[in-house]
Amino acid sequence: MSRTTIDFGIDLGTTNSAIAVLKGVVPEIIKNAIDQDITPSAVYINKRGVVRVGLGAKERLKELNGPKDTYLEFKRRMGTAHNYEFLSSGRMMKPEELSAEVLKELRLAVQSRTGEEVTSAVITVPAAFELHQCEATKKSATLAGFGQSALLQEPVAAALAYGFQIENSRGYWLVYDFGGGTFDAALIRAEDGTISVANHGGDNFLGGSDIDTRIVEELLLPEAVRAHDIEGYSRKDDKWSSFFYQLKFMAEEAKIQLSQSESVFIEGNLHLPSGDQVEFEHQIFRKDVVRLVEPLVSRSVAICKRVLKEKNLTSAGVERVILVGGPTLAPYFRDMLKEGLGIPLDNSVDPLTVVARGAAVFAGTQKINGGAPARSKADQFLVDLKYKPVGAEVDPRVGGRISAPDGVSLAGYSLEIVNQRTKWRSGRIPLRADGAFMADLLAEKGVKNVFQIELLNASGSRCDLAPSEFSYTVGVAVEEQPLINSLHVALANNGRATLLEKGAGLPAKGKAIVRSALEVKRGQSGEVCRIPIVEGENELADRNRLIGFVEVRGENLRRDLPVGSEIEITCIVDASRLITVKAYVPILDEELTVKIDLGHVTPQKTVLDAEFAVERKRLVELKNEAQGAGDAKSVALIANIENSELLRSLRSNVENSAADPDAALKADKGILELKLRLDEVATRVKLPALIAEARELTNQLNAVIQTHGTEETRAKEKQLRAELEEAITEKNADRVRRKKEELEKLHWSILFAQPAFWVGYFNNLAKSKPQMRDQARADRLIQQGRDCIAANNVDGLRQTVWQLNDLLPKEVAQAIEKGYRSGVIG
Repeated sequence: MSRTTIDFGIDLGTTNSAIAVLKGVVPEIIKNAIDQDITPSAVYINKRGVVRVGLGAKERLKELNGPKDTYLEFKRRMGTAHNYEFLSSGRMMKPEELSAEVLKELRLAVQSRTGEEVTSAVITVPAAFELHQCEATKKSATLAGFGQSALLQEPVAAALAYGFQIENSRGYWLVYDFGGGTFDAALIRAEDGTISVANHGGDNFLGGSDIDTRIVEELLLPEAVRAHDIEGYSRKDDKWSSFFYQLKFMAEEAKIQLSQSESVFIEGNLHLPSGDQVEFEHQIFRKDVVRLVEPLVSRSVAICKRVLKEKNLTSAGVERVILVGGPTLAPYFRDMLKEGLGIPLDNSVDPLTVVARGAAVFAGTQKINGGAPARSKADQFLVDLKYKPVGAEVDPRVGGRISAPDGVSLAGYSLEIVNQRTKWRSGRIPLRADGAFMADLLAEKGVKNVFQIELLNASGSRCDLAPSEFSYTVGVAVEEQPLINSLHVALANNGRATLLEKGAGLPAKGKAIVRSALEVKRGQSGEVCRIPIVEGENELADRNRLIGFVEVRGENLRRDLPVGSEIEITCIVDASRLITVKAYVPILDEELTVKIDLGHVTPQKTVLDAEFAVERKRLVELKNEAQGAGDAKSVALIANIENSELLRSLRSNVENSAADPDAALKADKGILELKLRLDEVATRVKLPALIAEARELTNQLNAVIQTHGTEETRAKEKQLRAELEEAITEKNADRVRRKKEELEKLHWSILFAQPAFWVGYFNNLAKSKPQMRDQARADRLIQQGRDCIAANNVDGLRQTVWQLNDLLPKEVAQAIEKGYRSGVIG
């Protein structure tokens, strides 16, 4: 039979990739041309433009100019504008184009082995992948010739590989996925025949490649420099890249051997930039590699513990840890995990291929999008089926609709469904006048059930029907994939308006209403209201990851967009985490077509240097402030930062960012993490001032409530005041700050509801008219505001206030705003 479900799953890995197909209920790995389960994610192009993918490409790294014509680990740069140049051919390729070459190689392996041409596949991505990286992965699939592709989070795939045919499984599993270039920790909940992601954490720059780099930098490179009196080596200098990759290739092989041996003797030839070749011999010991690996494993364990803590779980509440990724094959690695997590480890499915196997299982649940079937003959009937290819029930329900050839009535027609294996029959089911039907099936466990559909006319004769069969498997299904990071609109005050919360089941749709902070003139090229979209959990917009902008441009407007105009942002994220954003402007009564560019630019070294310098200066200032205040806990937090792995690696990555795009991306991520850790210290150090501001705000809020409060707002104010005092007693700076923000929101919501507030705001702005930059426009707006007051048009007055405020110098506008924050209405 032709396939009705996708069935093929691909693990598109940083260092290695694999493809599997679901055969019945068993996922089977399809070996490549050299009879191996996995294919290195490496691409080589020679001077004639011949492309090699896999082990043959990776082996070229040992040659003098190999690193100039060979690339790997490009998955880490998915979604960036980075270009890889193949020196000999001069060809330039982006990360998604290189990934497409790997996908083509896997398609070719299937065709060579089975003769089948694969046009649809499920492709896995790290759960920690951001939206622009998911979009780039989908593009790779299209470039590789896949007409249909679905993205699946790698931890979900691993869990499916373990739990697909397990009956009555309930509880939590922790998927520990330490891959070649990324780390995922996903808390999986299995219940009632479904699995779902309960929580997740991860790091897109933590994996086996980082272990290899440490072995080079700490063990191999110093010995190579000493033994051959090498001068001038620097990772920042591109001429040494070949030398570095040769050592890294040796490091990877040594790491694998040390999984079984206490020591390994490395020998081989190294090509120097001068063209000379030197012999390199060195013995390294497992204990030294363990020392280098330990901080990386500790980082991963800390992420795992945070994932559990966020769901109020301890290690005792987790049934097992599912191991994924090559590094987890090493006994010493597993020993560290056992000690760090205290949860039983499970590696009963090959950690190198488990993700591909699980992707194939999921692929068996995904119907091929063939659209409405076309008639191959004039007298052929068509059926449109509605059912789930995989489910926990042995008696699933299937529905559908029969479409008859032109001129044929379905009166008296019926159909019967037959299980080809067991010969179970549904009995004749009469069709409704519109051809619709519903049937309950009977399926066997442990096999792929194929059902034949027999369509009978009024006289009992069989009719030609397409498709005439479908399949169903009893097994665990994925409930839904979650949104890994929250999505927000970044506001001008560095706050945020939430579109979608972390953990929302995909597909998902969210909305936020914002107001324009400036005027956009219709038809004016270059006039634009830019609305940043960020993903992350921090309450400060610039502490989250910027993923793109929605732009309301003057050239697309039929009318002017005044200051303070409402803009309704709608965000839709599909099951593959691809994002669509729309902007509706009520005042214009039109929905604007907006494009959000999810591309991520690799940061420049000059920018990273400047940002790192700012944070180092802030670290020193906070240290002095904490010491001066005698705040022992803050001093201890600062000491932890100063001695942290974060700061050590950040220095190295910033230093190497010009020559190594991976280092640049790591540095960008590390600087954001440093900012957050310093924010935590800053909040604590400034706690006394924060408490004073919060208490002053409660007094202002109380004064407003005395005049304008309702029973509801009085109860809310009382609750917030009590919660604030609890936070102050606990000396919980973060909670004090949050309560202060909630008090501010309540304060402004009460004021904004009062017409007198807007009248007072308008009168204060009118007094500031001499300072406004456009006097003629100010005169028109002031008259407009007076007309609104006379007509009791509060909405019109509100719009006028926003426009007048925009005419003031920034510092004057802020001073007026501050006056109203004090609760003065006049």
